[in-house]
Amino acid sequence: CTSIGNYIEDKNCAANIEMLGQAIREKKKVILKNYESGNSKQVADRLIEPYEFTTNYIDIWGYDIEKGENKVFKISRIGKVKETNDIWVNEDRHQKSKTDCFRISGFTQTAVKLELSMMAKNLLLEEFPLAEKDLKLIDNRWVLDTMVSGMEGVGRFVIGLASEVKI
Repeated sequence: CTSIGNYIEDKNCAANIEMLGQAIREKKKVILKNYESGNSKQVADRLIEPYEFTTNYIDIWGYDIEKGENKVFKISRIGKVKETNDIWVNEDRHQKSKTDCFRISGFTQTAVKLELSMMAKNLLLEEFPLAEKDLKLIDNRWVLDTMVSGMEGVGRFVIGLASEVKI
């Protein structure tokens, strides 16, 4: 089997992806050591049942044992993955929500329509290639007509290019 480390530049992320992949195959719990949470703004160890990677190994879906809920964990925020010998006991609770083209996940979605300059269109596709399926050229204007799981991702994009995007 080819190592993911051959494709990922950050060797710590590559090692963590390898460990998570093994845990998924073996249906084992892992500890995400020193996980930097954007929501709680804390660094802590998290015991999870990892069950699926998102596109391009950016995130991992995992069942958070302590909180009793499914969450997306950013691979880049994991200090180290520590394997355990404990098998999953919550597999029947594992579920994924939808992840939008801005990499925001949620169980409800909202329609968003943006008119983009050529520069904004190019930056959108470079930073968020999954947006391509919802992007169309209409009357010489680039239009993104998509569903988002939260306003954080699309909001950062629009604010960063305020003069290049119309809502």
